Amino acid sequence: MLKTEALSFQYAGSGEWAIKDISLEIQRGECVVLAGPSGCGKSTLIKCFNGLITHFEKGLRAGGAWLDGTDIARISMHDIARRTGAVFQNPRSQFFTTRVTDEIAFGCENFGMPREEIKRRIEKALTRFEITPLRDRKIFDLSNGEQQKVILASVYAMGGDILIMDEPSANLDDAAVKRLGNIIGSFRKEGKTVIIAEHRYHYLKEHADRVVVLDGGRVSSVQAGVCFLKNGDRLPNGREITTREVKKTGGGSLSISNVSYRYPNSHKPILEKIDLSLSSGEIAAITGDNGSGKTTLAMIVAGLIKENDGDILINGSAVTARARTRHCRMVLQEADHQLFTESVYRELEIGIANGKNRTGRIMRVLENVGLASKPNRGPHSLSGGEKQRLAVAAALAAEPEIVILDEPTSGLDAENRIRMGAMLRKASLRGAIVIIITHDRELIGNCCTKVLRLEKGGITNGHITGHGN
Repeated sequence: MLKTEALSFQYAGSGEWAIKDISLEIQRGECVVLAGPSGCGKSTLIKCFNGLITHFEKGLRAGGAWLDGTDIARISMHDIARRTGAVFQNPRSQFFTTRVTDEIAFGCENFGMPREEIKRRIEKALTRFEITPLRDRKIFDLSNGEQQKVILASVYAMGGDILIMDEPSANLDDAAVKRLGNIIGSFRKEGKTVIIAEHRYHYLKEHADRVVVLDGGRVSSVQAGVCFLKNGDRLPNGREITTREVKKTGGGSLSISNVSYRYPNSHKPILEKIDLSLSSGEIAAITGDNGSGKTTLAMIVAGLIKENDGDILINGSAVTARARTRHCRMVLQEADHQLFTESVYRELEIGIANGKNRTGRIMRVLENVGLASKPNRGPHSLSGGEKQRLAVAAALAAEPEIVILDEPTSGLDAENRIRMGAMLRKASLRGAIVIIITHDRELIGNCCTKVLRLEKGGITNGHITGHGN
C-alpha cells in the first residue's frame, strides 16, 4: 500500500539530509511504529507519506514514495486526504473552524458527503473518542489534550484507510492514552493501516506489528513490535512516584491565594479558590486530567491571563498580571509560537546578556540541549522535539525568577528527557521556582520536589501511580 525506495529529503537551507535512503513497504492493515531519537527523521518520513513533502515543503528530494503503486508526487492533496488521515504533533496547526462539531464536519463537507451521512459520522466520532460533552465547545477554549482528541475525531470521521499519527499521545492524560490504544486496536480490526511516530510505547504493545527504528535520518533496524515494545514501560505498573528534597537556594517565593477563573461565556469556573505556596529552588509538578485547568493556572501565574479573583504574590508583594510577565518565563506546548529568529544561535542570543565569552556561553547551552551541531539551522526546520528543547533553553537562558513549562518532555526521547531534567534541576539550584505541567512520571521522579493535582477546579497535594509515559 505504501512504499518507499531510497527516499531522501533535505529541507531548503538545511545543508543536511533529514532522511536518507529509506526503503520500506507497509502493507494494508499493518500497524507500524516509527521510533528513534528526536530529530532522527520520523516527522519528515510522515510528511512524505501524507504528501506535504513534494506538495508544500521546499527542499531537495531523491528516491521515491508510492501510494497503491502511484507516485505520491503525482497524486493531488485532495485525493491523498481522501485515503490518508494525518494527525500532527501540534493540534492547533490543523484546525479550520472554531467549534468542535464544525471541525469534525469540515473534512466530510469538503469531500461533498450527503448531509445525513455527515451527521452520522459526527455522532460516531464523538462517541468513539468520548468527547460528546465537548460538541458545542469553542475549540480554542479546550485544553491541548482535548484539542488532540478533536483532531483524532476529525480525521477518523473522514474515513480514510490509512491513519498517520505524529506523537498522538503527547498531550493526553493516562486515561486518554489507554483509550487511544484501544481505538488503535479497533482501527486494526476494521482493516485500517496505522502508522505512528512515538516515544511512548506502552500503549502500543498489543497493537504494533513492526517497529521501524530511525537514527540520523536512516533506518537502523526493523523489528517485530512485540519484541521491541515489551520494555516500553519505563516505570513498572503500580510503582508510586517519589519526589526529591528541595535544596533551599534563596529567599524568593510565589504565593497564590484564593485565585479563581472562569472563561467568558462559561457558567462554571475552571479554577476556584486556588491556594499554593512555592519557594526558591522548588520544582513543582502540576498534574491532572485533560481539561482540568492546568494550563489556565500556569498562564495566570505567568501573567498571560488575568485572574477573576484572588491574589498572586511574588517575594511577598502582590503583583499585577502585567508585572508578572517581568518575573516569569513560560514555554507553551506549541514551541513554534515561541521561536522568532532566523537561527538556533540567535534564539539563545536574545536571552543571554552581553558579557565575557557570550559566544562560549551560548554554545554550552546548545551543547546541554543537544543542538550544538545546528547553531545556524532555522528554528522552524527542526523536529518537534528539537524545537521544544530550544524553546526551553531560550527561556532558561534569561534566568527568570519563575519558570513555567507546559509538557516540556512531549516529543522527547529518553536521552533528551534526562537532559531536560538536568536543565530544570540546574535552574532550581540557581534559585528559580520551576512549575511543570506534565503527565511524565519519570520527569517528576527525576527532578520534582512537589506534586500538585488539579481536580474539579481545586488543587491538592498528590501522588501518581501506574505506567510510565
